[in-house]
Amino acid sequence: MSVGLVTGAAPASAADPNGWGITGGISPVRNNGTGTIDYRVWVGVTVTYTDPRCVPISLSFHPKGVVNTTIGASTYTSPPLSQWATTTDSGTSSSCHDSAGNLVTGVTGKRTGIYGEWTLDYSCQLSGLSINGTLTDPDAGLTDAAGFVRYTDPFYLIPGSGVVPDYQGALPASCPASPAPGLTLSTPPSPLGAPAGGSLTVTGTGYAPGAAATIAFNTSSFSATTVGSATIRPDGTFAVDITVPAGGGQGPCWVTVSSSGSLTRSVLLYVTAGLSASPTSGGFGSSITLTGWDFQAGESIDLALHTPEYGGGYRDLGQTTARADGTFTYTTSLPGGTPAGLTWLAAWGSHHNAEAPFTVVQRDDAQAMDTKAAAWGLGAATGPVSTFSDGWPYRTYQRGAVVYGSSDRLYVSRGAIRSEWLAVIPVQAGVFKSLVLPRSGPLGYPTTDEVAGLKDGGVYQLYDRGAIVWSPATGAHTSTGAIRARYSQLGYENGVLGYPTTDEAGGLKDGGVYQLYQGGAIVWSGTGAHASLGGIRAEWGRLGYENGVLGYPTGEETGGLKGGVYQMYQGGAIVWSPATGAHASTGAIRTRYGQLGYETSVLGYPTSDETAGLKDGGVYQMYQGGAIVWSPATGAHESTGPIRARYAQLGFENGRLGYPTSNVYAIPNGTAQNFQGGKITNVNGTITVS
Repeated sequence: MSVGLVTGAAPASAADPNGWGITGGISPVRNNGTGTIDYRVWVGVTVTYTDPRCVPISLSFHPKGVVNTTIGASTYTSPPLSQWATTTDSGTSSSCHDSAGNLVTGVTGKRTGIYGEWTLDYSCQLSGLSINGTLTDPDAGLTDAAGFVRYTDPFYLIPGSGVVPDYQGALPASCPASPAPGLTLSTPPSPLGAPAGGSLTVTGTGYAPGAAATIAFNTSSFSATTVGSATIRPDGTFAVDITVPAGGGQGPCWVTVSSSGSLTRSVLLYVTAGLSASPTSGGFGSSITLTGWDFQAGESIDLALHTPEYGGGYRDLGQTTARADGTFTYTTSLPGGTPAGLTWLAAWGSHHNAEAPFTVVQRDDAQAMDTKAAAWGLGAATGPVSTFSDGWPYRTYQRGAVVYGSSDRLYVSRGAIRSEWLAVIPVQAGVFKSLVLPRSGPLGYPTTDEVAGLKDGGVYQLYDRGAIVWSPATGAHTSTGAIRARYSQLGYENGVLGYPTTDEAGGLKDGGVYQLYQGGAIVWSGTGAHASLGGIRAEWGRLGYENGVLGYPTGEETGGLKGGVYQMYQGGAIVWSPATGAHASTGAIRTRYGQLGYETSVLGYPTSDETAGLKDGGVYQMYQGGAIVWSPATGAHESTGPIRARYAQLGFENGRLGYPTSNVYAIPNGTAQNFQGGKITNVNGTITVS
């Protein structure tokens, strides 16, 4: 607390932001010309302590003080602060002063703050009139003292001097004639407002003739800049052209006119970022370059075409990001379906917005398509503007076509990519055989022109539901759906798969689909879309692909296993290493392999697939460190080391021991393994069969 507050007098400095002050919150009410100001002030504080050395505190601030509120020619006086409704809040204190004024620390005190609240209801006040508050307190020697009252507008958030909100409309007929002058702004450059550097005309009526008028710009950063002046004409009017000053921030601001002998009045203006278009008019398919400034560095900006005269709808034009200096440049084209006449190009950022006028001329499909075709070197038109059977226009040329896409823009369709697009459109049956319906196909309509610059001279074009990808080595192929999504995750043509070499092929077991690529395939089923590559794919193919024991893949290849790789399938896995190649791992043998630790165990990697045809239906699989042997009667058990060597000498399962019935287990000084016909032990290197 400042010294003034402790003694109950005014603060030492009324401008001290840490001093005592009154806040008035300005709000409109439903009826025009009426509103409220909700005043709130700290009127007192008490602090009590448990330590007897501490002197308790009980202070009240300006209890006889009243707030004088001036709105235009009207003045309103509040009751004394001591009569305002009160609320409290509580806190603690850890220090105090004793009766001699010495500081005492480490104590416990309870602080109670008391706040006064009072609401002023005003009526018949014109928007833009200044609101000023002063404090009168005879005990403190204050009469209409300024600097104690500060206003906030919850809609515009402009603290300081208050202004009657501009959203209240005309005064009711029951209100007396106002002595306030009239003040208007010319129409801003856009529906949103005006950017820094924008020009406006301020017009006033009802001012004192011959007086000087000063026009100031009060920005949202709470500073005022003089932007013009005038001498009031004999008829009480003036008109001044002003320029929105730079550096004042963006958002709601006030243009304020002060003139001797007249009430001060303000009019609201929104300051926006800047946006321009080149050209400023055009028809369907026209190229438009948008230039923006005064945006925030790195700000994401959505670009759109705004047609307020036709319901206020927005047509998406794309997205860009502001540069480090707050500027951007973006080139787009005018979409179809926009009515001729004045529209607005909009740039909507996460922090700043701007609009620029644009005049749409009457649509001419033929002219727009010819312009597009010329830019892409398609040659002369070979037919009139036609429409596909589902209603979308196109025009053919010597070296391709221009197509009206789903996004209401024109796109080029040419060469191998065009041939592929037309080839995948389903052929209709019966009486509909002659219909060509691109929207019924897997791709729909183009959403971009061709995009070149890919690896090895590749090109792609995007469509409603996918893409067509072309390279000199592989030709043009569709890329859609879940398979395309997986292709994207793997890096498209720059990944291990390279370019597609076929379209998608269906008709597989359980509705599966696959697509081949330079480096393998992507296979889709109820398990999702997964790549199938290299040695693992070759092994899967040898086992019958999805029709074999493994079924469909359920995951991607996973590496990092002592240099090896594996891929999971519905029926098991395929495991590959540089030393052993790729081999399937399934069923009970795989289960036992997993219990031993897979490739990190004594077995290492598999060196063969499972081999069947053994005695009594048995099966085995070889590994770097031995084998796993399975039979219906005994289950799966590993066979390794010296015990396996002796087992081999005795004829494996065909010998007197038959199949192993246990895993290898530890005994004192060695290991042992049980078999149907006995046991083999290895004690200190000595092998015994019993």
